[in-house]
Amino acid sequence: MDDEETTPEEVALELHPALASAEAFHLQWPLYDPIAMDEMTARLAHAHIDKAAKIDAYCTSCKKERVFDCTEKPGWSTSVFVSLATRDDERYYSVEYTCSRDHEHKYISYYRTGGGELVKVGQYPSVADFQIPQAEKYRKILGVEQYKELTKGIGLSAHGVGIGSFVYLRRIFENLIESAHIEAKGDSAFPEVEYSTARMDEKIEMLEGRLPAFLVENKSIYGILSKGIHELSEEECLKYFESLRIGIEQILDEKIIAQENKEKAERARLAVAGIAAQVKGGK
Repeated sequence: MDDEETTPEEVALELHPALASAEAFHLQWPLYDPIAMDEMTARLAHAHIDKAAKIDAYCTSCKKERVFDCTEKPGWSTSVFVSLATRDDERYYSVEYTCSRDHEHKYISYYRTGGGELVKVGQYPSVADFQIPQAEKYRKILGVEQYKELTKGIGLSAHGVGIGSFVYLRRIFENLIESAHIEAKGDSAFPEVEYSTARMDEKIEMLEGRLPAFLVENKSIYGILSKGIHELSEEECLKYFESLRIGIEQILDEKIIAQENKEKAERARLAVAGIAAQVKGGK
């Protein structure tokens, strides 16, 4: 069987994460993270600028997920945009999206081309403005301090600080491991001495039954975050932040589901016990 052909989305993602979708381009792409413009990247960028699709996004005013329609764009043809984007002289332009439920609710992004680069130079509301409210659901599972770490990481990334944002994500990851470790220490069979000298990937394997499956399957997240802090550039960290944030949130989602299932089982146990007592007493 022949290998599957690479999709346009996969090609775009390889060139730059912001080019993969309209949502990534207009809402998730950090400020001042340049994309080098050649004919291919300019064509991909133009697909999001002048052939703008609908976007599913959290509306900071409605405080719900909404569909957003593109209501303002430059109006250039692909060939004109490619020509302008790959030139040295500067040009500035904006793209506006409007909430389909209330046309007063808008997302506006501002862009600059020049010197063979495309850069997002402004956005309202900011990335943090719509990502932080969506992170609210993790407050309970993280606790106050760890929730602050998550929102600080999101805020730094939104303002173009890549390495600092990685620091906060790594702290959350480490806390997830330590929480499982504290639980494991209550088991007399747990090899505490061996654990204390183990590498992070070994610690994760030792705690496998107490950690979310996604974390165990993707334990390389910790190595990526550590390398980002010590070796990668600000630009590289910004490039990878969104994917790693989603990875951390997937881990937290699994913890939330496990906690909800535990609480539901306890409620059911108590209800059944109560019914059993009533039935027994009625005989």
